[in-house]
Amino acid sequence: MNAARDEMVPCYHCGRAIYFSAAECSHCGSREPGGPNVLSRNESRQRVFEARNDHTLAMTTIACGAAGLLYGFLNSGILAALGYGLFGLVAGVLIGLAIVITALIIRSELRD
Repeated sequence: MNAARDEMVPCYHCGRAIYFSAAECSHCGSREPGGPNVLSRNESRQRVFEARNDHTLAMTTIACGAAGLLYGFLNSGILAALGYGLFGLVAGVLIGLAIVITALIIRSELRD
């Protein structure tokens, strides 16, 4: 058996002994028995960058879908609006992915 895996440590929240590899405390139910996860400065920046990319992708998709719905409704009616809206959603995902990939490429070149 691995000694590190069998080692008992105190829970961060209740102080009772738990196994080092425990995912949660069997006494108090804490899901972070080792204590809160502290991010480094680079990890924190990476999370902010990823959140910005997710936001960009979502907003681009929603905007293109709404534009497709509006275009279809104004030109052909309700049924066409659904088709154009669906096309707008697909196009929005592709455009958003292109923006996110471009941002990743630019960011990786700036780091190097």
